[in-house]
Amino acid sequence: MKYLGLSILFVLHVITAFAQKTLIVIVKDSSNQELLIGATVAEKGTKNGTVTNENGRAKLLLTQSSLTTIHVQYIGFESKDITGKFSTKDSLEILLAPLQNEVEEVLVTSMRTHSGIEDIPTRVEVLGLDEMNEENGIKPGNIMSILGDMAGVQMQQVSASSGNTFARIQGLNGRYSQLLKDGMPLFGGLSGSLGILQIPPLDLKQIEIIKGSASTLYGGDAIGGVINLVSKEPSFKKELSFTLNQTSLNETNTNGYFSQRFKKFGVTFFAAHTYQKQADVDKDGLSDVPFIDATVVHPKFVFYFNPHSTLTLNYSSIFESRKGGNMNFFSSSASDSLYHVSSYMQRHNADAKWNYVFPSKDNLIVKFSSSFLNQKMGTNYYDFNAIQTIYYSEVSYLHTSTTTDWVGGVNVNGDVFKNQSPSLQNLNNYNYQTLGFFLQNTFKATNKFLIESGIRNDFHSKFGSIFLPRLSFMYKFSKPLSVRLNGGFGYKTPILISYVNPETDLNHLPSNTQLNTELSRGFNTDLNFDKLFSNKLHLTLNQSFFYTLILNPVFDTTTTSNFLGLNNASKPLLTKGLQTYIRLKYEELEFYFSYVFTDVEKRYDSTNFTMPTTAKHNFSSVLVYEHDEQWRVGIESSFIASQLDEHYKPVKDYLLLAAMFQYNFGHYSFVLNAENLLDFRQSNYGKIYSGSIGNPEFHKLWAPIDGRAINLSVKWRL
Repeated sequence: MKYLGLSILFVLHVITAFAQKTLIVIVKDSSNQELLIGATVAEKGTKNGTVTNENGRAKLLLTQSSLTTIHVQYIGFESKDITGKFSTKDSLEILLAPLQNEVEEVLVTSMRTHSGIEDIPTRVEVLGLDEMNEENGIKPGNIMSILGDMAGVQMQQVSASSGNTFARIQGLNGRYSQLLKDGMPLFGGLSGSLGILQIPPLDLKQIEIIKGSASTLYGGDAIGGVINLVSKEPSFKKELSFTLNQTSLNETNTNGYFSQRFKKFGVTFFAAHTYQKQADVDKDGLSDVPFIDATVVHPKFVFYFNPHSTLTLNYSSIFESRKGGNMNFFSSSASDSLYHVSSYMQRHNADAKWNYVFPSKDNLIVKFSSSFLNQKMGTNYYDFNAIQTIYYSEVSYLHTSTTTDWVGGVNVNGDVFKNQSPSLQNLNNYNYQTLGFFLQNTFKATNKFLIESGIRNDFHSKFGSIFLPRLSFMYKFSKPLSVRLNGGFGYKTPILISYVNPETDLNHLPSNTQLNTELSRGFNTDLNFDKLFSNKLHLTLNQSFFYTLILNPVFDTTTTSNFLGLNNASKPLLTKGLQTYIRLKYEELEFYFSYVFTDVEKRYDSTNFTMPTTAKHNFSSVLVYEHDEQWRVGIESSFIASQLDEHYKPVKDYLLLAAMFQYNFGHYSFVLNAENLLDFRQSNYGKIYSGSIGNPEFHKLWAPIDGRAINLSVKWRL
């Protein structure tokens, strides 16, 4: 009987094996017949599935002998089910239609799980490809303007001479915002303020913003939040475009972009040049708009070895000259004794990422990046020359299942700074390394309740071990209505160069500055409603609250010997507030409105409790009308209220207005744009500096100083 049972099992196994059939499935784009690589092909009702290879073909082993339903899906396309009795003699060709009227799924890379934005317990705001293309017609030179349009993000100019600008998130200083490129920290320290001014929008697929503490994800410098710049990927459809832009402030921008993917190889190439002539808008003898001559080059190569393995190689270089100061300094015979700030910078970035997707859909990612920055700066007080090298490497593994996603990994990053200025001996060199371990879990407790938890431990070569937990919850009351709760720890290592102004402070540094790590406790919550009514009306409502407490905050004082003192405060820095956002789209009409309340308290300063140059109230609105994709018109407003100047005196509330008109004709797109239509300038309400023109001491800026600007851009695309 024992052998009879084994024989029966063997016969059944053989019968089952012969009953299985291998079906060849070819998946194409219905609009242009292009093969779709990486499309999911599955036998519905089973766990049996595969993906299409580089030829758009998939081999699916059928387990059902009767009627079978084949389910095919691909991101950006409508999924399709086909039912029948399939023969293995002929291949099955399936055409997928691109999504048209449905809301496009937005995949977020910052959270490492590559999930849709609506399924992430941590709130991530995304500016997509349409916004990048629109910004290319309005401000093709950099992304400063589009970031400033985000609720809760303040672009603060910190230098009237060079135009250096920081991105402040939720009222915190720009040094607490971490800037990433494709998930890797290529900007920081010396280049922090200039990074945003050197990144054109046309080269980007999207910008992802996490507000609040995100150090558990990416380590230090993310107390206020993370801005992740995601570069474009090549596609099978060739993309070629050129843009020419001219402004009323004598700025000229030219850029070009090319992209195409072949079977196993893809390439993108971007090049841009910006030339800005200096301008004295308020006629006080000092430049309000700096001279800029900058070139950006960025080639990207992607190798698709097979449907599971992809290698991406990036290289980018930036060469920039920037000058500001006394208008007489720009003449060929100018003396170096005149007030001026002139700098020359070159940055070279290189990175590599290998991505391997297992048949189980698990994902292994290995990446490395390095950034080399050389900056030379001359003033009438001192000369500055420094080199900074930043490197980063990471190995991470993503395991996915029906209810749980795990992400774990290890990374090593380094920051090497070399001062090559003989006269600035108090600016010390440093060489820091950080080893980090991180683990993140997303648990789908029910269809409505998600929990995301994470831990990270960084080991800094100077400041020791730092433990960073975070916890997030998301509850979906219904498909359109959800709530999120997020909390986490953060930190920032006290690198001296990020706390001082290189244009004015480097000759006032004390000989020895000992600082401790800044630590933070952050909390965010938001209620979100998003619904599409009858394919005509799309309504989005979001109400969020934020709270961040920074322990051991670094503050500066000036000693009697005119040295700049940097110390850790015994009491914390606190920022709290709320953000209201409304988006309404009805057919061709779109309307946006946001209100942000921000309160920053310096609890260590009993005399001056409120942070200066930080608006408590910010109201913004945008109205856009688009007709048949041929022309588009928009009006934008922003009202800034309740600010204090550096002397803690109230300043004037002000309104900024902007308008844009876009016309598309064949391969051409024309954009006429006007910023600051009311020509509001801080200099209209008092001088922006004290002292003489030969030795000016600039006040902190709380409003624009460059006034009204009009630009006309022309884009040609294939």
